[in-house]
Amino acid sequence: MEKRTPWYKEPMMLLVVGIPVIAIFWGFVMLTLAVDGADTLVSDSYYKDGVSYTENQEQDQAARDLLAEADLRFEGDRIIITLSDAMSTMPTVLQLQMGHPTIEDRDATAVLQQISEREYVGMNPLELPEKRHLWLTSPEQGWRLQQTVFIEPGKVIHLSFR
Repeated sequence: MEKRTPWYKEPMMLLVVGIPVIAIFWGFVMLTLAVDGADTLVSDSYYKDGVSYTENQEQDQAARDLLAEADLRFEGDRIIITLSDAMSTMPTVLQLQMGHPTIEDRDATAVLQQISEREYVGMNPLELPEKRHLWLTSPEQGWRLQQTVFIEPGKVIHLSFR
């Protein structure tokens, strides 16, 4: 007579029951990630961003007209920016927006004050190294430089109107 094993000790039963249980568990993991992880790649103000596209183009053109270029350095808790000497007039204040590629809550802004003819200093709110979208603007003169870079402490980042 053949000895029968209980159903829960059969290897095939592990496949029949185990795969659906794992699939249901993984489905709950994915559902949790989808609900908790908001899609910040789509701006909440996408219509306003689209309307302001021409304004942004005007800022880029103003940077071209002024031959605006900048070198950025992140040193500890400071950001140091040096503007190119090709610019005829220097603004007194610069604004640096540092957008995180995927998490909107980690975006940061720094206001930089002029300390010499071409140098500006502000506080660094970031923990480095990180990849960021940078927008350097002059509210006074209406120009903007932008670039996506990987920021490392002490590394010089060159922003250009090109």
